[in-house]
Amino acid sequence: MPQITRLTLFTVAFSLILSLFCLRLARTTFASRNLHCAQSSDDHSPAYKEGMNALGNNNYEKAAEHFKQAAADKPDDMWAFYYFGLCLLRLKRVNEAANAYQQAMAIKPTEAAVHYQLCKSYLEMGDSDAAEKERRWLQENNRELALYLSEPFPSDKPDTQRLQKAPASPANDKPTIEPMTMDLRPTILYREKARYTEMARINFVQGTVVLQVVFAVNGELQNFRVIRGLPDGLTYKAFEAARKIRFNPATRDGKPFSVRGNLEYSFNLY
Repeated sequence: MPQITRLTLFTVAFSLILSLFCLRLARTTFASRNLHCAQSSDDHSPAYKEGMNALGNNNYEKAAEHFKQAAADKPDDMWAFYYFGLCLLRLKRVNEAANAYQQAMAIKPTEAAVHYQLCKSYLEMGDSDAAEKERRWLQENNRELALYLSEPFPSDKPDTQRLQKAPASPANDKPTIEPMTMDLRPTILYREKARYTEMARINFVQGTVVLQVVFAVNGELQNFRVIRGLPDGLTYKAFEAARKIRFNPATRDGKPFSVRGNLEYSFNLY
C-alpha cells in the first residue's frame, strides 16, 4: 500500500510539472503566433505588405496610407487597423489613432496589444478616465503589458537605495561616489543581454536604453536612473538585466570606491 501511495504521489507531481511546462510553452507559442499574424503577409491585402515595408523604414506617412487601404480592402483585418493606429500615433495624430484602435478592438475585443495601444493613445490625449479603464483591463488580463505603461523608476530622481547596508556614518564620513574613468572602474564578472519584449517587436521599437547607476563598494548596483528609455517594456528589460550584473568594486591604491557610470542596452530588430 505505501508503494502504491508513493507511486500515486509521484504521478500527480509529474503531471503538475508537465502541465506547468506545457502552459509556459503554450504562452510562448501564442506570443510567436501573435507576432507572425501581425507581420506576415498571409490573410492581408497587398497594401498591408507595402505598409509593413514603409513602417520598417520609419516612413509613417506612407505606411499610414497603405494600412488605411489595407483596412478598406479587408474590413475584418484587425492588424491593418492596429498598424494604421500605430502610424497615426507616431505622427502625433492621436485622436485618429484612438479611433483606429477602437475599430481594431471591435474586430477582436480580447487582443491585449490593442488595449495597450489604446491606453497609450488616451494618455496622449489626456483622457485619464478612458486610459485608466484600459489599464484596469490589462491588469486583469495581461499584467505584464499593464506594467509597461509606467517606468520602473523615475527618470528625474535617483533610486532610494542606500549606498551601504551598514548603519549610517557621520556626515563627514559618507562614502564618496567618484565618476567612472578608465583608471577607476569596476571589474564586471557577469552580465546578461537584455531581452526583447513581444510588444516592442510588434511595434517595431528599437534603440538603446541608457541607465545611470552607482557601482557601490559593497558590490551592489544602486541609485538607478533612466538617462534614455524605450517604450513597450524595453526599459524594464534593461533594468532586469542590469540587476543581474556581478562585479568587483573599483579600487584606487588598494582602496575600494563607489563609482557612478552608465549602462547601455541596445535593442535591434534585425
